[in-house]
Amino acid sequence: MKTPFFNIRKLTTATLLSYCVFSQAKPLITPLDQVTWQQHGSRFTCQLSTAVTNFGRVSLTKNAGYNMTLELDSVLYTQPLKQQQLGASAPPWSKQQLPKANWFTSVKDQHANLLLQQLQQGNWGHVQLDFADGENIHLVLPTVQRGEHFEQYFHCLNQLAPLSYDQVRDRNFYFPANELLLNKSQQKQLADIVRFVELEPNVSRILIDGHADISGHSSDNLRLSQQRADDLYAHLLEAGIDKSLIEVRSHGDRYPVNSNRDAKQRANNRRVNLRIILKESVSS
Repeated sequence: MKTPFFNIRKLTTATLLSYCVFSQAKPLITPLDQVTWQQHGSRFTCQLSTAVTNFGRVSLTKNAGYNMTLELDSVLYTQPLKQQQLGASAPPWSKQQLPKANWFTSVKDQHANLLLQQLQQGNWGHVQLDFADGENIHLVLPTVQRGEHFEQYFHCLNQLAPLSYDQVRDRNFYFPANELLLNKSQQKQLADIVRFVELEPNVSRILIDGHADISGHSSDNLRLSQQRADDLYAHLLEAGIDKSLIEVRSHGDRYPVNSNRDAKQRANNRRVNLRIILKESVSS
């Protein structure tokens, strides 16, 4: 079965790779017949890891709503890390003739993604670590003995929630003056929140609070805040969220977050606040 390709930004090899010479650190590599890969995942985190002899574990971890990261777990190397460089090479013909690594030189936030892309293509990964005490090591990640773990990892990535709880627990949607409806961008944000609710079985309540600025009569502001909150509520119901989870309140201009002295401050007050509450045993 062909492994599904995770949605990683594609860049040309020329823009991804550049040969760099670091220290002459001896590569650490697990004997090929002892290489193992493991995959662990849920709807909110995915992890692909392998052990490196005389070092520990190296993991590619993707948490919902955040960039993929490289995580290191070693009891042998405990000094603070000064610099980390990731790269890749074609598989060698023999363990005695490791090819020189091509090190990634693009935006560092994307390096873990690029490493995953290279591993998926069958290339070997390289991790250069320079520690604060001057010691440096070079980890080699052979893509052998992969079994079904890579396929399972990509499946996990494709099922991952778009946002984490920290990103959805307290979210404001802002409105132009006299506007009542969510715009297209806000509807997309709300769709991501809906996906979180669908995947998280411990959601106990969804609180929707409508607010307005002080422009106009207080009764009109109360009506505006109610209509804005109702629009968000309607989108949640249309998406299939159980209405028994949802509580809608409108406050008019009673609870400003700014003083309303200028247009920018008034814009911050025209909002609908959405909060996701988890069961106490989970949220604590």
